[in-house]
Amino acid sequence: MYAISSPGDAYHLLTQTKDKTLCGLSVVPIIIDRPVDTSGLHLTTKKPADREMCRDCAGIEQEKHQRGE
Repeated sequence: MYAISSPGDAYHLLTQTKDKTLCGLSVVPIIIDRPVDTSGLHLTTKKPADREMCRDCAGIEQEKHQRGE
C-alpha cells in the first residue's frame, strides 16, 4: 500500500503498521482507490503512476535495502 493526498502530490511508503509513512507523516486509515481532493494522507492499494515517490521515503527505503532489511 501507499499513502497519497491531493492529486499531483508525491506518494509515500508506509511503515509496517501502516499508520505512518516512512518519513514520519500520519496516515488516515482509510483506503481510497480513486482520485480525490483531500489534504489528509490516506491509503491506496495501487502505486500512483502519475506521481513521484517522496524523496524522504525514497532515501529511507534505499537505506533499508542497503542494510538488507
